Amino acid sequence: MHSFSEAVRRAHADRTRSFVAISAEREYTIPEVAGATAGELRGVPFAAKDNIDTRALPTTANTPALLGMGRQRNNPVVARLLAAGAQLVGKTNTHELALGITTSAAAFPATLHPVDPMRSPGGSSGGSAAAVAAGIVPFALGTDTGGSISIPASWCGVFGFRPTTGRWPSGGIVPLSPTRDTVGVIAESAELLELVDRVVCNEPGRRRAAATVSRGGRVDTAVRLGVPLQNSGYTRELDADVHTGWVRAQERLCESGLVELVPVDTSALHRLEASCGTEIEFFEISHALSAYLGGLPIPVSFRDLLDQVARSDVGDLLSESARFATAEPAYASALRRRLKLQSVYTTLMADLGLAGLLYPSVPRVAPRVVGPGRSADPEIFAWGTRNVNPGSVAGHPVVSLPAGRSTNGLPVGISIEGLRSHDRALLALARQVAPVLLADDHVLSRSGGGVHLSLGD
Repeated sequence: MHSFSEAVRRAHADRTRSFVAISAEREYTIPEVAGATAGELRGVPFAAKDNIDTRALPTTANTPALLGMGRQRNNPVVARLLAAGAQLVGKTNTHELALGITTSAAAFPATLHPVDPMRSPGGSSGGSAAAVAAGIVPFALGTDTGGSISIPASWCGVFGFRPTTGRWPSGGIVPLSPTRDTVGVIAESAELLELVDRVVCNEPGRRRAAATVSRGGRVDTAVRLGVPLQNSGYTRELDADVHTGWVRAQERLCESGLVELVPVDTSALHRLEASCGTEIEFFEISHALSAYLGGLPIPVSFRDLLDQVARSDVGDLLSESARFATAEPAYASALRRRLKLQSVYTTLMADLGLAGLLYPSVPRVAPRVVGPGRSADPEIFAWGTRNVNPGSVAGHPVVSLPAGRSTNGLPVGISIEGLRSHDRALLALARQVAPVLLADDHVLSRSGGGVHLSLGD
């Protein structure tokens, strides 16, 4: 693992444009939070998404009205990491106001995919994923309202963890939906996800592994994971590379004995999410943003923010949220349907004895956003968020893991979604299965309808 000064040097030289602000070459050594697990991250460089408050650097959320702005405080997650000895390299790019999944140009230039600069790194935490994938920092903070950790982690071929909503400290971010928002982490390994979560939550060392393994290496108790049915809301219209990776991931996991895969009907999850997720987020956006903007050293109004927004897709979403802001009866009804969604999840898992769900993180590999064949952001958003929506609305924890690469080098990700408040068990399972999914850093190839493996470089 390289040093803080080396990470700063790499950030300045980075060609993915993942950073929008970079720290001076100095160490962060003064603990800022009493009770944090001091020293566990001593000297480890990290980055924070540019919608997360940091005392040393501005927080702009990649939108013109906030350029140069800052709250002169550290987000509580940032503060706990600094207290544990981690060192902040800089702020990473985000889709404007975190209202999109391509991290396209707004107040700052677009972040480029680390494998193919013509493609999107994902978003809205695209800068954080690109910075980790490019080897600049071993981990970076992001935020997640509806897939903004899992999507870029999948497209960039790294690990992403969205905790149970409310597990990590709230506040200190440019908000969208307090009901759905959470800070999360993108990292180079599943072990690092686990370590960061332990530090942030100030919890003692590892819990026993999710699956019990005897001294001889045989798994005594496999973890039961639900697998959505073919052509379900999670598995329909997968592109060829993702389908191949998805099938191969199931084969490898079954062969490992670490998990038992159980077919499950998930149609109710997508149906209920579609009935409440948008209503909740859009009602809360203008209220939450207005409160944040009013607390800035130089207050900004919601109207000023909207008038200066750089991207038309983001402007349209903000305008729509303003129209939703007075729809209190519809909002209250949506919150009740969210409770129903959570209840259906709980019943589904309990009835089948499941520890979680397994599904493709995103239905397609990273899309082309520059040049011939490019896709428009609204189109990408529609299919890109499909698989992550039910869990993010319900507030479930999820880990996205790399599961191979397409024949042209584009990563494919697989998600394990856990039970609410069972984050440590989920992270332990992710640590166990990651080597199975990453064996030989395999490239997925297709021939004769079967799944075949060719070794990567």
